[in-house]
Amino acid sequence: MKHENVNYLVVGSFVLAVLAALIISLTLITGRDGDTENYNVYYDSVAGLKYGTIVSYEGYQLGQVEAVEPVQDNGKTRYKVTFGIREDWKVPADSVARIVSSGLLGGISIDIKEGVSKTALKPGQTMPGQEGADLFAAVGGAAGDIKLLIGDVRKFVHTLNEETDLLADARKLLKRLDNSAASLEGMLSQTNAKNVSDMLGNMNSLSQRLDDTLSEVDHMVKSSSALVNDNRADIQRSIRHLSASLEVVSQHINTITYNLEGTSRNMNEFSRQIRENPGLLLGSTPPKDKAVEAAR
Repeated sequence: MKHENVNYLVVGSFVLAVLAALIISLTLITGRDGDTENYNVYYDSVAGLKYGTIVSYEGYQLGQVEAVEPVQDNGKTRYKVTFGIREDWKVPADSVARIVSSGLLGGISIDIKEGVSKTALKPGQTMPGQEGADLFAAVGGAAGDIKLLIGDVRKFVHTLNEETDLLADARKLLKRLDNSAASLEGMLSQTNAKNVSDMLGNMNSLSQRLDDTLSEVDHMVKSSSALVNDNRADIQRSIRHLSASLEVVSQHINTITYNLEGTSRNMNEFSRQIRENPGLLLGSTPPKDKAVEAAR
């Protein structure tokens, strides 16, 4: 009898230990490892949210959803979600409770996006909420758009198959576009872009210099015009004198030309004699004075 009581005690202790371990495991899984404080958040849709849904803070598990109840707001139904997190955790007042999904087939949870406010929310206050996108609806819409796109592509390909010449031209055009794209990519390289920028800068500088030069030329033209107007009488007098001088030169041009020709012949003869006998420059004798000899 005593042996049976010992067995019952051992079995009972084992069952209690398993239950304690199970409770501790559930507490760790739900993030409730101590006293919690409740907060509220409102959503237009709570698909996937229920009692026990995990609540995390920037991905760190803190608690769970405690209750979900509908609320009428100006004729529109919204849903008040009450969740509890650890009481020692301070949440900035501008934090946002977002509905997130861990993946395409993952579960829904609430993740608190940490704010920057220095003021912390008090237990029982309402936190701003942000609903997650309906991934399946988005995928369904994208699938519909893809089907329409595939239909359009099939029609286009069918048309291209019927128009063989058009397809050949399109291929040639695509090849040209590829070549043009490669050329354009080379033109738009950093080196060429810098060269173009430098060229534009030089053109701007040249334009400024041309403007300054035109201003100087304009000033010079104005000055010359004023000079001509102020000295018109002197200029006309100088022109008359120059005309008279040219007329005199014209009258004696034949004599001047004759003398220049004779001088040129004498210089040629002098050069010839010097080349034949350079000593003439040092040992030459002065010419005889014919008038003195005649007097003798």
